[in-house]
Amino acid sequence: MKKVIAVAIGLLCVSSAAMAATWVEVDDAGDLPGTAQVPEGSGPLDGIQGTIGANEDADMYCITVPDAGMLVATTCGGATIDTQMWIFDENGVGISFDDDDPAGCGLQSTVTGAFLLGPGNYLLAISTYSNDALNAAGDEIWADSPFSTERQPDGAGAGDPVIASWNGAGSSSGDYFIALTGVEFCGGVVPTIEKSWGEIKSIYK
Repeated sequence: MKKVIAVAIGLLCVSSAAMAATWVEVDDAGDLPGTAQVPEGSGPLDGIQGTIGANEDADMYCITVPDAGMLVATTCGGATIDTQMWIFDENGVGISFDDDDPAGCGLQSTVTGAFLLGPGNYLLAISTYSNDALNAAGDEIWADSPFSTERQPDGAGAGDPVIASWNGAGSSSGDYFIALTGVEFCGGVVPTIEKSWGEIKSIYK
């Protein structure tokens, strides 16, 4: 009986390990919706490992969120660099941003599904402070502060919160690990931005 139980526990451990999946950045992930890296796989995605290779670098990944209420993405304990994290929809519309973790883990970042409209594919981006997301006019989509609060777009470019570029003013480079909860591998190819802001706004009425 003990042998049967031991075998069962062993199989359970193997099964649990098989379900856990971490995506390791391939080359350099793109930093805009049309070049975002799409992790290959299926089922739960528990982490993303990558590198900010230069101060002006930002990495963007496609993720699938089955339940917005379960999403947590954090670099707490997974980086020593001063990170920033961002969530955009598939068209590049800014949804949420965090510089320093609201719970106080330091200079790392945490974003959640607090501001998501529902389940679907989203774009998760990471940069270092203060490499910020800009719209087509070159305005920052989010203000620089407050630092320790997850926020919707509130910068000079909040009226047109579609990412077009980054300001390239990052503070450091280095490795990161984004721990993910409530995330699956991306369920489809992310389209290149083709809609005008007026068309996109009609989706979010």
